[in-house]
Amino acid sequence: MRKTFGSLFPIVSIVVLLWIEQGLEVSYVWKTAAKALLFLIIPLILFRATRFPFLRFRNTDRRSIGIAVGLGVVVMSAIIGTFLVLQTYIDLDALIADLTLSGITVTVFPFIAVYILFGNSIMEEFFFRGILPDLFGRSRLRFILPPLFFAIYHIAIFLPWFSLPILLLAVGGLWVGGVIFQLVNERSGTILPSWIIHLFADFGILLIGVYALYFY
Repeated sequence: MRKTFGSLFPIVSIVVLLWIEQGLEVSYVWKTAAKALLFLIIPLILFRATRFPFLRFRNTDRRSIGIAVGLGVVVMSAIIGTFLVLQTYIDLDALIADLTLSGITVTVFPFIAVYILFGNSIMEEFFFRGILPDLFGRSRLRFILPPLFFAIYHIAIFLPWFSLPILLLAVGGLWVGGVIFQLVNERSGTILPSWIIHLFADFGILLIGVYALYFY
C-alpha cells in the first residue's frame, strides 16, 4: 500500500503542478502555494505519526556533510559550465518572458532567490528525499522512482526554455543527480547531506538567473 501511494501520489502531484505551471497563467505566489500544499502540507498531515526521522539533522555525521559540500561544489560548477557551453541552444528570451509572466522581475528576484535557496530546496528535499524514499522502505525502488519523479517534476519548469534535446539532457542530469542525492543520505539517514548539495545546485542556477535578468 505504501509503495503504491509512493508511486501514485507524486505522479498526481506532478501532473497538477504541470497543469498549474503551464496551463494556468497564475503568479509565482500561487504556484508556490500549490507546491507547498502537495509537497509539504498534505504529507505532513498524512505521515505525522512517523515523526519524520530524516529531519533529525543532528544525527548527520561530519563525513557525510564533508562529502556533500564537495559534491555540491562539483554540481554547481557543472551547472554553470554546462550553461556556458550550451548557452546558444538555450532560449534566454523565453526564460525571461516566462519569469516575467510569473511575476519574477528584477525587483523581486532577490527575494525569490532567498526563498528558492532556503524554502523551495528544503520542501523538495522533504518530499523527494524524505517522504518518498521512506514509503519504499529498503526496496531498491527508493533509488529509482523518487529521483525519476524529481527529474520529471522539473519538466514543468524547463519546458518553455529548452529545445527537446537540451530538455532531455536536463531531465537525465536531474535523474542522475537525484540518485546521487539519495545515495549521499544513506549513511546518516537524514536529508541534510542532499539538502547541502541542493543548495549549491540552486545557487549555480540562481547565478545564471542573475546573468539572464541583469546582464543579458
